[in-house]
Amino acid sequence: MRRELLRIPGADGIRALACLLVVWHHTTQRFNPENSASWIQNIHFFGMRGEVGVSLFFVLSGCLLSLPFWSAFIEADRAPNLRSYAINRAARIIPAYWFNLVFCTAIAIWLFDQDINWWRVISGLLFINSYHYSSFFPAELNGPLWSIGLEVSCYLLLPMVLITIIKTTKSIPLATFGMVTWIFALQILNPLIVNNFMTDNKLKGWQYGLTGGAKQWLPYWNIGSFFTQFLCGSLAALIILALRSRGTLKSRAFDLSFIVFAIAAACLVAIRLVPGAPDSFTMQPYAAPFYAILMAGAIVSAAFSAHIYKLLDNKLFSWIAKLSFSIYLWHMFIIVIIERQFVEKYIYYGLTDLLQWVFISAIVLMASILIAAISWRFLESPALKYARSHGHKAL
Repeated sequence: MRRELLRIPGADGIRALACLLVVWHHTTQRFNPENSASWIQNIHFFGMRGEVGVSLFFVLSGCLLSLPFWSAFIEADRAPNLRSYAINRAARIIPAYWFNLVFCTAIAIWLFDQDINWWRVISGLLFINSYHYSSFFPAELNGPLWSIGLEVSCYLLLPMVLITIIKTTKSIPLATFGMVTWIFALQILNPLIVNNFMTDNKLKGWQYGLTGGAKQWLPYWNIGSFFTQFLCGSLAALIILALRSRGTLKSRAFDLSFIVFAIAAACLVAIRLVPGAPDSFTMQPYAAPFYAILMAGAIVSAAFSAHIYKLLDNKLFSWIAKLSFSIYLWHMFIIVIIERQFVEKYIYYGLTDLLQWVFISAIVLMASILIAAISWRFLESPALKYARSHGHKAL
């Protein structure tokens, strides 16, 4: 019963959409729509902005991981066991991620005879890669692995913030104020991070490879910005549980509010977001924190919607949501292998044949799902079952 109460309707669908947005973004990068019809160019325009799926992952993770803490706070119950929390987080991330990082490194050595920067690999294994441009991308063949270090940092910081608020406040309004204060404080901190840790201009830019690209991203892609997005999700969790405690029922008004939040987020992305660049006003990626705030509102709305959550949590999306972590881990590796071994034009803005791009994109998606399904069956699911059993004994 408790697990059911801590479930958020619509969350599976939103996770699946976040995953598909990221894959759409990275496959869209390989297509040049210059001579295509206007409607194709419009699809390409939004595909290039599908990078916001990363932000959506952070918001949703912050929301789901906060639920047990806020539930205990509202019910005046014992806080979640931190050892169990740590074991479960480690089981969810470490086996699949470490295997992927080691595999990509081995393939880079064996198949492409690349010189390996072992500092990047080791820092990736230790989840500290995200704090310096020299280690930001831990695997040459799999750029998106950069985000895992930041995600793990958010895992560590979240209980500290929540426990601090829970131990110093007695009411839901004060807890809400505490969360807003933390988010606001991180926004004040962000310009200081950017100004004090700006990278130099030597070999800076994507033309110098992943390290040059990392120098262009940092310090905008910093832990303060991503933890803000995480806390936006945590605030959404608090609001959801607060509304449940007051007996709020599902209604069509929440269906409408979900649509409003989703449209507002899409408009924000279309107007403000420049792919691969920080916002000119907030100096943060993914139009943060405004996109994260809007999607937090969408998550709250979906949880109390009368119909939207059913559309989101369809069987296909629920299945993709279960596999989403490994789909994220493997899709870029497949893209790079296709580029280097099979289709030379499958590079950034390289393909001009629409049908060829659609066909290769479908291969990327299907192969990613297939590998993710194998990973879930033989690696991730067994690790999680063991961790949950072990964590239960720890209690």
